[in-house]
Amino acid sequence: MRSLWKEVDLAALRHNVRMLAAQAGAARVMAVVKADAYGHGVAALLPVLREMSCFAVACMEEALALRALGLAQPVLLLEGVFAADELDVCAAEGFEPWLHDGRQLEWYRHAAAKPACWLKVDSGMHRLGFAPSEVPQAVAALQGLPCRGLATHFACADEADLSHAEAQWRVFDALPLPPGWLRTAANSAALFALPQSRADWVRPGLALYGMSPFAGRSAADLGLRPVLGLHSAVLATHFVTRGEGAGYGCGFVATEDGYLATIALGYGDGFPRAIASGTVQVRIGAAAFPLVGRVAMDMALVWLGREAVPVGSPVLVFGDGHPVEMVATQAGTIPYTLTTMLSPRVHTVVKNG
Repeated sequence: MRSLWKEVDLAALRHNVRMLAAQAGAARVMAVVKADAYGHGVAALLPVLREMSCFAVACMEEALALRALGLAQPVLLLEGVFAADELDVCAAEGFEPWLHDGRQLEWYRHAAAKPACWLKVDSGMHRLGFAPSEVPQAVAALQGLPCRGLATHFACADEADLSHAEAQWRVFDALPLPPGWLRTAANSAALFALPQSRADWVRPGLALYGMSPFAGRSAADLGLRPVLGLHSAVLATHFVTRGEGAGYGCGFVATEDGYLATIALGYGDGFPRAIASGTVQVRIGAAAFPLVGRVAMDMALVWLGREAVPVGSPVLVFGDGHPVEMVATQAGTIPYTLTTMLSPRVHTVVKNG
């Protein structure tokens, strides 16, 4: 089997679930598992995820995938439904769509079978949701129908300056709430940075998987443990002399004599091709070494300098001890992209199941 795999640590996931529940206080925690659990693989996480009481995904297709895996808990559809007949499926399957505009609201009001739903409020992100001035009329249209409550999403809760997030919360918090309705607002960042927004349900995504939503704070700073590690191995080594080029287009030119390692890692695996030579580091043993040249479809080059390592040596692309947040910063991206873009040919190994 090819020497590139993602290792999923269920002990770390259990730890994060407990930690986030404690952080949430009186609020309940729903597991955000859109994009196949942020690229971790929902199926691999089932031994722990089955303990969660509620899930959130982007769309119907993702919700149906959860049902195919045997999960019977409520599933929220964060983008709602895309056609009126999807409401019949929601009612049959126990999916709870977010209603974010007048069209969806009308579909819902005229549906023969009405699933539980949530009313999405645009408190300041300006992406989806009813404007605050529209909420009273929308709430009135849902009176007597099985609406769970109000939902919103923060645009800037991960920023050092929380003024925008605080303003969003004030808008949301000021909305009248019918008796029995609930509220959900806090994502991973708000769960830590904006405790007043925890309300009734919190929706951690990134934090659930042991990644920090904050640029200046590590997952360890938040008491979280990484669930996913991306591992490779050295396929070959070459000694090159100063001035020699390597890789496509000779994208790397040695500035001194030294060793190059070839590892199994490419854009065919979902690793970004556009990274600049020498910026992203991988870990081999106790040392970090830069990826150099152009990332190819199946392979990448690592500059070892004077260090010679044996073929077959394990390589940690990111994971425990070499955080994905750090690698993402080096790559000029965010950790979400490095995990969600991993392709199906990167096989999964589960530990601590």
